[in-house]
Amino acid sequence: MDERLRFAERMAMQFHLAMCKNCARFNSQLQEMRRLFRVETNMDETTPGLTPNARQRIKTELQKKLGS
Repeated sequence: MDERLRFAERMAMQFHLAMCKNCARFNSQLQEMRRLFRVETNMDETTPGLTPNARQRIKTELQKKLGS
């Protein structure tokens, strides 16, 4: 997800995702989180990082979920 895969690696990943429900579900969740971060912060693939406000909201929500 962090860097571009070579063609053979992409094909291997697509094959694995077609066969493995757990990895396919995890991949879908990651893609949705990336989409939501872009929408929430009005960012696109070329804009680095999250706004400080978004970072704080994520931190707060994670702390709530982890009970910290």
